[in-house]
Amino acid sequence: GILENVDEIRSEGDITDNYTSDKRLKDNIYVIGDSISKIKQIRGVEFDWNEKGPDWTRHEYFGNASGSLHDVGVIAQEVEKVLPEAVKEVQGLNDNESHLTVNYHALTSILIESIKELSARVKELEAK
Repeated sequence: GILENVDEIRSEGDITDNYTSDKRLKDNIYVIGDSISKIKQIRGVEFDWNEKGPDWTRHEYFGNASGSLHDVGVIAQEVEKVLPEAVKEVQGLNDNESHLTVNYHALTSILIESIKELSARVKELEAK
């Protein structure tokens, strides 16, 4: 069945989405090009959630009811510029304003290709 939820979901076990990885479900497959250039446009950042952040950032489970939970991640607007498929607009967290969310699983594919590009460059430099 399908689970639909408008609030948070927590799990102490693994959460997988391996059903989406099967080649038999995909057409027009090609390797992501120019991955390093794309990655350079996305910052990995540390930040503090503000009062507009999701409710879980103020949950006693995380030991911080003030809403200023320190976290790490990326900026959705930066990801959207280079990998729009990884960004989705969702309707309000704590209000009626829409927000952008990032599919971090999608970022994995571009990171894989960046590592391969860098590895090829290192091998080429070592050969000189």
